[in-house]
Parts: sequence; C-alpha cells; structure tokens
Amino acid sequence: MKALRLIFLTALLGVSSFFGYKIYQQEKQNQAYHDHLVELEDIKYGLFNVDEWKQVFAGLIAKKMDDFNLENTDEEEVKKEIAAFLGKAIDNFEKRYNEENKGGGITSLLKRSISSFAGIFDQVRKDIPVFTDEIYNFLTKGGSRELLQKYLEDQLDAYTKDTFLATDYTAMNNIISKYEATDKADAIQIIKTKIDENNSNKNMYNYALLAMFLASMVLLIFLKAKTKVEFLLFTLYSIFLLSLGIFLPMIAIDARIEELNFPFLGETIQFKDQVLFYKSKSIMEVVDLMISQNRYDLLFVGILVLLFSVLFPVSKLISSLGYVFSDKLKNNKIIRFLTFKTGKWSMADVFVIALFMAYLGFDGLITEQLNQMQTLTKSTAILTTNNSGLLFGFYAFTAFVLMSIFISQKVEKLK
Repeated sequence: MKALRLIFLTALLGVSSFFGYKIYQQEKQNQAYHDHLVELEDIKYGLFNVDEWKQVFAGLIAKKMDDFNLENTDEEEVKKEIAAFLGKAIDNFEKRYNEENKGGGITSLLKRSISSFAGIFDQVRKDIPVFTDEIYNFLTKGGSRELLQKYLEDQLDAYTKDTFLATDYTAMNNIISKYEATDKADAIQIIKTKIDENNSNKNMYNYALLAMFLASMVLLIFLKAKTKVEFLLFTLYSIFLLSLGIFLPMIAIDARIEELNFPFLGETIQFKDQVLFYKSKSIMEVVDLMISQNRYDLLFVGILVLLFSVLFPVSKLISSLGYVFSDKLKNNKIIRFLTFKTGKWSMADVFVIALFMAYLGFDGLITEQLNQMQTLTKSTAILTTNNSGLLFGFYAFTAFVLMSIFISQKVEKLK
C-alpha cells in the first residue's frame, strides 16, 4: 500500500511539474501578448493623440465637402448672398482705406485724390455681378471642393505641428513589425487571436493541475501514516507551487474606456478600447523593480517582500525536511527554530490576504471612478470597463500557502 501511494505521489509531482511548466510558458507568453496589446490600445495613441484627431477632422472635412453641393439650391438666391457679401466687403475696405489716409500729408491727399478721381471703388462695385458669377461657377465646379478640402487639411496640419508635441511611435511600430501586421488595427486583431488560441490550450492544463493539487491535498490531510519520502514529495510539490506563484503575475489592474461617442459638427466621433491604466507584475518582478530603483525606501520594501513571502516559507519547509529525515537535526537549535518558530515570521498567508484585499480595493476604486467618468456630461456617451482580475500566480501562491500549512501541522505532530 505504501509503495502504491509513493508511486502515485511521484506520478502526481511529475505530471504536475509538466503541466506547471506548460502553464508557465503560456502565462509568460500571455503576459507578453497583453503588454503589446495594451501598448497598442494605450490612450496616448487614441483619444490623447493629435494625429488621430487630425485623421478625424480630415474625415469630417472630406464628408462635409462631399455634402457641400449648390446644384440643387436656388441659383439666384445664392448669387444674391454672394453679391451682398462682396458689396459689404468693398464698403468696409473703402472705409478703412479712407481712414488710414485721412491725414494732411501730401501722400495721403494724393491717394485719396487718385481713388476719387478714378472711381476705383465704384468701378469695383459695378463689377460685382461679374465677380458673383465667377465665384458661383468656381463653387459649383467639380475640382473646387477638392482644392478647398486640401487647403483646410494643410492648414490643420500646419496648426497641429506648431501647437502639439509629436508622438513617439517607436514602440507601436516595433510591435506592428514583430507581428508582421499592416497597421495598428491589424496587429491588435492578430494579438487577440493569439491570446484566444493560447488560452484555449492553457485552460486544459489549468484544470488538470487543479485536479492534481486537490488529489495531493486529500492525501496530505487524510492519510495519517506518512514516510519520509512522502514528506519530501509533499515539500517538493509545495515548493513547485511557490515557484509558479512568485514568477507568474498575480494581479492585473486594467482600467479603460471601452467606447466613447460624442457629437461634433453634426457627426458622431467614436473612440474604442482606450487604455487608461494597466499593470501586471509577479512578486519577483516587483522585487526586482524595487531593488533596481536605487532608492533606499523601495530597496527596503523589496527586501522585506522577498524575505517574509519567499525566503522564510522556503527555509521553514527545508528545515522541516531536515527535522523529519535526520535524528541529529531534530535537536539542532537552528533547525528547530526554523521549523517551529518561524511560522509567525512567515507572512505568506498574510500576503495572500493582503493581495486579495488590495485587488478588491483597486477593483472597487477603479469601478467607482470609471462610473463617475460615465456621468460627466449628457452629450458624451462613455462606456468604461474594469478588466482587472486575479491571475494564475495568485492561485498558485494560495495553493502553496495551504499546502505548507498542512505540512507544518503534520511536522508539529511528529514533535
């Protein structure tokens, strides 16, 4: 019976290690995919991007130019409006011309005399019907709208160059090139497809690993007589779960505007999937980030996280193995201290609760802030999304904590 149990435990550890390795590969691949996807969907390339707005305005200009058509309007009424505009413009110009040259100097007197003698302004007024016909013909010709559209787009381009800072597209272009996509939209679609394919394979491994873990927990909790080799296998299984927990991301904080619509010049402007904030890190990535910042406060926190959430639990498990395997080590003060006294120093269980509470806090805060954004204005329709969630690393770390607690209880009974 013990031999069968030992074979079963060995098989559980071997198969779980295989599935765990597959999950690790796919989770890391998913993390890379999500990082690339978030970069492409970042709001700096969308709602906060001047080039995006230039395209929006250019499209609006093109549409308004297409809608601009005088062929079905009253020709006489349009010409009357054009003539009135020209007459007013000439009157204003004559008035300003006389005001600028009303001084007593010879030059000013000469200019007024020439304009009055020649009847320049009166002659221009007589030619208003001719100008009106020419302007009307220009507006109704096919090429005039294209010329006006190009002029407006050139002016818009010149204005934005002088007013806004240029956006750095290096990261976006690198991602598009990496996936051999034609543009940003194509790259986003390719990445989403790869994530879906990856998840379909990963789910099978997840369920298999869950079944293996539950089977191991049943053996650990309900089987009373355990050999030293079985303690070793359970400890290795626990360390295996810890490795997945600290090297895979635990939480993803993802706040985005899923859809934004607002009216402008009689048209609806729309932006989709605008990422406001995204972070997803594993414990070791957070520790590495804190230590590499060259700040003493972050260095201190990083060391504490590593010490109480990783090093203490591992040292406790290893010392427990020494206590079980060696009669000499049972009386060693260091081994006994690490085995029986460091439980209160190991913060792994507290760390799990803290992570879960942090997730709930972030989730509630982000949801509330996004809901407030949706009610900013009645004229703008904003649909926000909180895609935050607990990731595989959290569940693996939780499984490690549960298994290590029961291992400690079994060792306590041996004492």
